[in-house]
Amino acid sequence: MAKKELTDLGELILTHHNKKIYRKDHVITKVFDHKFYPASTVIREAMNQEYAREEGFLAPKVYDVFPIGKDWAISSEEIEGKTLAEIMTENPKDVKKAISLLVKVQLDLLSHISSNLKLPKLKDKLNNYITNSGLDASTRYELHARLERMPNHYKVCHGDLAPHNLIVNGDKVYILDWAHCTRGNASADAAMTYLLFMLEGHEKGADLYLKEFCKKSDIAVQYVQQWISVVSATKLATTTDEEKRAMLLRNLNVVEYY
Repeated sequence: MAKKELTDLGELILTHHNKKIYRKDHVITKVFDHKFYPASTVIREAMNQEYAREEGFLAPKVYDVFPIGKDWAISSEEIEGKTLAEIMTENPKDVKKAISLLVKVQLDLLSHISSNLKLPKLKDKLNNYITNSGLDASTRYELHARLERMPNHYKVCHGDLAPHNLIVNGDKVYILDWAHCTRGNASADAAMTYLLFMLEGHEKGADLYLKEFCKKSDIAVQYVQQWISVVSATKLATTTDEEKRAMLLRNLNVVEYY
């Protein structure tokens, strides 16, 4: 097979989180900076994406995983349509409707139980993030203990379900970026989605999302908030903005009740 070069990948359409996204002939290629993403991480994301398709979820088909210089890349089918984030930006009055759609997609994912060892356990991943959070030893100990007390579930958790990772195509909604997919607790997945809204500065969207998720899932807001305190620690290692870090640190100890 011929060695691929960046010039073979088409138009550069996005640079985000040490990844570059290219588009050519209805193929999307994501190139991962090797300084942040080893080959095993890239291959695992592609595997998760195909596992999702095998389970019947709407995800882009993976065409190829290959090295490109020192980096690795994944080529997938291009899904036509707009992301839910684009729809929310273009139609601010329909934000609640868009969030309701996000929750519907998420609850469908979470309705699936996975014993497939291809997916890591969510608690294992969270424990690793806490260990590498940069927090002091006492705080890490408390967070590890808090996480250990939380119930063990084995639901399919996307781990990065935010409006920019959903593409609306007619009456179908495709799910992108399966890198963080795990087996775990539904409320932990909801806590992560809530945090992703907050980290994007969309506090109103975060509050609407949390209320909608808890209403549709019949899960107490207070229970999801317990997970928010744990999950916040997992974002510290990759968050450099001081204001956002301050928000995450507040979440470690502060639980607000509605």
